[in-house]
Amino acid sequence: MIELIGLSCISVLFVVAEPMIMIKRYLGFKEEEYDNLSKNKRMLFRLLTCAMCISFWIGFIYTLSLYKASIISIISELIYRKIKE
Repeated sequence: MIELIGLSCISVLFVVAEPMIMIKRYLGFKEEEYDNLSKNKRMLFRLLTCAMCISFWIGFIYTLSLYKASIISIISELIYRKIKE
């Protein structure tokens, strides 16, 4: 259980932590330029800025379990919403 919560927290940090935001901006994923991005880059932008999406993939790669990845994804979304509140 601690592993799932830990992966959820890492995933949320990947979305909201300032160093990660700076890296994403350096790679060209700037929120203010979203309308000018290509279709593929928009999809990747949404993936990198969505707590539920990125946590699912981080959880799946780490655990190789759809069940655990889904739980991590839901926990991450709850944490993210609480932070944004």
